[in-house]
Amino acid sequence: MLQKIIGIIFLITINTTLFAQHHFTVEVSDLVPDKGSVYLGLYNKKVGFLKEDIAFANAKVKVAGNKVSYIFKNLPVGEYAVAVYQDVNSNGKCDRNMIGYPTEGFGFSKNYRPKLSAPAFDDVKIAVKQSTKASIALIGN
Repeated sequence: MLQKIIGIIFLITINTTLFAQHHFTVEVSDLVPDKGSVYLGLYNKKVGFLKEDIAFANAKVKVAGNKVSYIFKNLPVGEYAVAVYQDVNSNGKCDRNMIGYPTEGFGFSKNYRPKLSAPAFDDVKIAVKQSTKASIALIGN
């Protein structure tokens, strides 16, 4: 009987650990106040990082004030990277200049500041093992 109880407790523990779902809150600041929307892309692998159609999850939040917050819910344990931009003119894209640098505010998890090119996934990944929060201050606003 004791073996059955121990077995059941073991299975419950394994089940809870393997299938735990966590929340990842992303707070974005330094926005142009009350203009447009913030687009967030959540990525969970190197391949396809920064390709909007390959993101693990996407979100759009209307700007009210100079910061917004969004919660990615029910995420499995893993490593995630966030890329954000503020679409100030509401045209549905991150506008860029002739050399490809964004002309609207943008940012990455870990507040990574790119020098000559966009970051790699490993530069901005954050381990989500429990409910986690990240703050991103936009660049270029």
